[in-house]
Amino acid sequence: MGQATVHASTVAFDLPDGPQALVLSGRSGSGKSALALDLLALGARLVSDDQTVFHVEGDRLIASAPPAIAGLIEWRGVGLLPVAHLAQAPVVLWVDMDNSAQNRLPAPQWHEMLGLRVARLHIPAKGATASGLRQYMLGQAWITGCENMR
Repeated sequence: MGQATVHASTVAFDLPDGPQALVLSGRSGSGKSALALDLLALGARLVSDDQTVFHVEGDRLIASAPPAIAGLIEWRGVGLLPVAHLAQAPVVLWVDMDNSAQNRLPAPQWHEMLGLRVARLHIPAKGATASGLRQYMLGQAWITGCENMR
């Protein structure tokens, strides 16, 4: 299986089973770091900003930061900020920031990485994105909600 490095920012929320991560993937300038900063303000913890390294442990996709950027997040127009971070976290959600959600109640979608599948969302066209993602994570919607999101 190996590992893969992707242009993405990753944050995790502390849940009853331990930290669970969401990946913010997208082109440069798509707002990954800005959304990650908003999620940090809502209680998330940084795993990696700008680039995320993925590997597989058992049946889990694990995210971590390249050593050179561990514990740093970019605030565009200001620079790199130091932040407490997690060394790694299992991924449960992949957020596609290059494409906006087209349907009000979309069917479940999946992202495949290194032979494993995780829930995937397209970024909402408008609205409270950070708050919505926080609630998605805290409510563990990839387990309970995806089947009901039709």
